[in-house]
Amino acid sequence: MNSITLMDAYAIENLRSYGYSNDQILSKVQEKDIEEFKKVKENLDFSLLIDMDEAVGLKTLLEDGYKVKFLTFNGLKNLIKLKFGKIAEEDYQVDEFKLSGLKLDGDQALDLGNALSSNWQMIEEDEGYKVQPVK
Repeated sequence: MNSITLMDAYAIENLRSYGYSNDQILSKVQEKDIEEFKKVKENLDFSLLIDMDEAVGLKTLLEDGYKVKFLTFNGLKNLIKLKFGKIAEEDYQVDEFKLSGLKLDGDQALDLGNALSSNWQMIEEDEGYKVQPVK
């Protein structure tokens, strides 16, 4: 699985959460026609998607997933919000640097588990998933 930066993941997930399909993202990036992406998040540099496509192949990242190289605690919460629409203290509990009670279906759990950088671990529990730092 290819590793990308948190900003790379934000670029992908912001577009997906705005309603862009993988095919639409890939088509626009390969045509280098990304100007309209600015309406999604003006201060995010979507040109990094062009660099990603040239370096590792954006299609693979979009279809097969990715691993974030290093994920901060706030980055983790933001990624969960972008990818799954889940909000801290509404959809799961936060205690120190641990998330618990995160309800995900099997595909979502696999997607998040794959995306987590090596400093995080995800554990399935009765009331949902727990994500915590690796000790």
